[in-house]
Amino acid sequence: MNANRRGGIRGLRVVLVAMALAGVACDPVARGDVLVTMSGGDGTQRGLPDTVFEDGWSIQFTKYLVSLGDFTLTSASGEVQRSPRYVLVDVQKGDVPLTELRGLGAGRWDVAFRVAPPGEATELADGQVLAEDLARMRQRGFSYWVEGRAVKAGAGVLTFQMGFPVDARMEDCINGVDGTQGIIVPEGSTAEVEVTIHAEHMFYDRLGTHQGVKLRFDAIAATASPEGLITPEGLASQRLTDLRDSEGGELRDGAGNPVVYLPGAHDVRTLQEFVTQSIVDQAHLNGGGVCTVAN
Repeated sequence: MNANRRGGIRGLRVVLVAMALAGVACDPVARGDVLVTMSGGDGTQRGLPDTVFEDGWSIQFTKYLVSLGDFTLTSASGEVQRSPRYVLVDVQKGDVPLTELRGLGAGRWDVAFRVAPPGEATELADGQVLAEDLARMRQRGFSYWVEGRAVKAGAGVLTFQMGFPVDARMEDCINGVDGTQGIIVPEGSTAEVEVTIHAEHMFYDRLGTHQGVKLRFDAIAATASPEGLITPEGLASQRLTDLRDSEGGELRDGAGNPVVYLPGAHDVRTLQEFVTQSIVDQAHLNGGGVCTVAN
């Protein structure tokens, strides 16, 4: 090989190495970050007034614990970015930071996360949740635990301590801000994403649709103990095909008609099972954005 050719090859190698180093030093993909928070909105923080209930009750929560994690983003090209962190939070106390994902490619990403009973690695939100609450939920398999009181003129005041064993992955979430799929990660900035809990789902009287639902509490109230406490065991004693009032008679509404809960295609037989199914999809994206439930 002559000297000129050897020199040309060496020169080409230098150019290729320089190009490779330039590619490492300068990422051509615009990137941004995602900050995820959880909120219960007015429903968990201020309660639900009697005007939204068919039977005149009002609800005030003092605890609204949610166990949630595995927040996952998937790009259009199939890239997956996830935070495996699970946190037990009390959304009654306000909005809570969940996780942060950094250095994502700017553009649209699909959103998914899981609501599940707390495991050994589940973290407690700082200053919000007691260790005894975590232990109870872990032992009984509850991903939701709510406490508070219910008030109705002429009926008095009841308290409740209710837990529900939801275990569901929420995916293909619609953005409640603009109705589009997932979120947009902005170039050189941070997308603020909110998982929003809709407390009113707990009181729906039908499953499988958000259309035509009414909020009811009489059937739940009828399960209260002599001390006025509503528990999961009490809800489990209320049969959907034979709803009873607090005196043991047939449960009827203000107009004298039998109260009916419509389970749709779901195989639920007790009020505890009905409410558990009703709140499976109460975790939304950015306000009212609905997610698909996948177990």
